[in-house]
Amino acid sequence: MKNVLGNKKYIFLLCAPALILLTAFVIYPLINIVIMSFQKTNGLTPAEFIMFENFKRIFQDPAFVRANIASLGLCILAIIFNALLAVAVSILLCTLGSRIQKLLRTAFVIPLVLSISVISQLWLTIYHADWGLLNHFLKSIGLGFLQNEWLINEKTAMICIAVVGMWWMFGMDLLMSYSGIKAIPESYFEAAQLDGAGFFSIVRYITLPLLKNVMKTCVTISAIGGLFTFPQVFIMTGGGPGDMTQTVMMYMYRQAFSNQRYGLASAVGLVVIIETCVILTIIGCIFKQDKEY
Repeated sequence: MKNVLGNKKYIFLLCAPALILLTAFVIYPLINIVIMSFQKTNGLTPAEFIMFENFKRIFQDPAFVRANIASLGLCILAIIFNALLAVAVSILLCTLGSRIQKLLRTAFVIPLVLSISVISQLWLTIYHADWGLLNHFLKSIGLGFLQNEWLINEKTAMICIAVVGMWWMFGMDLLMSYSGIKAIPESYFEAAQLDGAGFFSIVRYITLPLLKNVMKTCVTISAIGGLFTFPQVFIMTGGGPGDMTQTVMMYMYRQAFSNQRYGLASAVGLVVIIETCVILTIIGCIFKQDKEY
């Protein structure tokens, strides 16, 4: 076995299937997107090389600017109300009894088991203006004046979309942070308590520092999930009213499959990839581990 693992030819042969799949489904599509972003093509007629015209066009399009801002806003909201809130809730959850912990863990994880399509259809009925559960609940508790056409009103439509995504993904971040806390040896907390440390001191100096890598993972997943929001927008509003709930993924979908502008859609995709790399770099810098620590 040592001779096999020490031979570079065998190592290459063992890695070859994964390298082939990586090339076919990641590297080649990425290269193709870069090439197409500099072309004008509808997928049928011969492509025309137009340099940076696609990029100029999307940045001059107010709809793309609004969609990009909306996606970045969803990214920030996902980081705050998914990742960071999940860490706070998981810390509080660990202070409760074991039975209550099991019950709440199950309750938080249930939405994650369902498909985002099912979740979107569920919330579509909740938000319905005429027979939706939300308006009915508000009316039943005497707050009928707050009833609204939630997915049609420009002031509330995007908030409703954000709630759906965050409600669906919250369980994943909670489960990761909860598992991270449970992985910390109990002896650390017991030693801190013997030294007279309070709850907040333990959280600040033991829990959060040792949970740093888990928090980084939660923030990364939440940021990408918020930035790439698409299914709930497509199912619930279709980007409407107008284009007020249109995310950058919805904008790219429309350009590619509704308008047959594959070059323009590729330019949008390349911009989103660059933005994702920038966001991940910022997250990496924020959670950079101190070498001495």
